[in-house]
Amino acid sequence: MSESLFLDPFDVPSIGEHGPPSTDAGASTGDVVPGTVVNSAPASAEASHAVSASIPLDLDQAVGAFLDDTHLWWPRELRATGEAGHVYFGDGALLEEDTDGSDGDQDPPYEWAALADASEGTLELDWWGGHRDAADSPVRLYVTWSVGPRGGAELSVRGNEPTSWLEEWTAVLGAFTRFTGGSLAEPGKGAKRP
Repeated sequence: MSESLFLDPFDVPSIGEHGPPSTDAGASTGDVVPGTVVNSAPASAEASHAVSASIPLDLDQAVGAFLDDTHLWWPRELRATGEAGHVYFGDGALLEEDTDGSDGDQDPPYEWAALADASEGTLELDWWGGHRDAADSPVRLYVTWSVGPRGGAELSVRGNEPTSWLEEWTAVLGAFTRFTGGSLAEPGKGAKRP
């Protein structure tokens, strides 16, 4: 599992011109520090619709299963390249390829969502969904994680109008909760912070 999930969940940082990640480098600057899990971003509270799930895993395990094992739990009915499509987070996006590694009729791989930001325990995704059309605009979604009230992890996806994303993400989180043994809350209006 990546040690930098909230710095850049799609790419494990390497030693570069700035040296290896430090556990206290951002303490004085307010930057997100690799290997640190922080609270949910306030921007997600502005969203008016949400679907949530309780996951019976430690927070870092739940985030890892969501980001690293997507191809194992992503619902088959929401695969753009067919039931055997391979869905994964990579290159700053949520992508899907055919099982043979090609992208079928899609060039490049089908893009479900683009990463808009990753900070403070929240992934901001520009969600295209399964019905991408050149005339459509993506919907900004906030995927947030927090420690549940009785342990485990809470996962919430929040967004605004149009709410076409809500049905798709109910299916996505439903599949994720089946994979992890968690439970799904009904989608609702007036998103509440965990």
